[in-house]
Amino acid sequence: MSSRLPVRRFAPLLLAVSALAFTGCARFARSAFQNPVVELKDVQIKGIGVQGGSLDVVLDVYNPNDYRIDASRVTYTVFADSLKVATGEVTKLVTLDNRKTARVVLPVNFTMRELTQAAGILLQRGSVDYTVQGDFTLATPFGSITRPYRSKGRYDTLAR
Repeated sequence: MSSRLPVRRFAPLLLAVSALAFTGCARFARSAFQNPVVELKDVQIKGIGVQGGSLDVVLDVYNPNDYRIDASRVTYTVFADSLKVATGEVTKLVTLDNRKTARVVLPVNFTMRELTQAAGILLQRGSVDYTVQGDFTLATPFGSITRPYRSKGRYDTLAR
């Protein structure tokens, strides 16, 4: 009689241990991921017309990780005070090199109604607080991850 146990007997156990190890590694890798840091750098008015206008929201995005990240999609919502001015998405690939800052420009279109409301706030106060928020869909070595961002600033007519 052989003292060796059949391999088939331990196959389910080996499979279960392997699955747990892979799951644990993936979970650890995702927890080691650090969200990009988003800073609202500037809002540049591109044009205003009868129908509405357009502006560029300029973000500086810092990647604190030790590896490159590719953002395949960026969604955004722009608020002037609490008034929602615009929403949209950019699907142009943005590469965030490890431990570096990349500039991301969000082209925003708005209607005359939204412009009138934001202009009313600007005329009353001489400035308007704005917020840009949304999600980055990131391709990382650990898979695709969607993370939120939020940044605030102030548009001041006297500072321009």
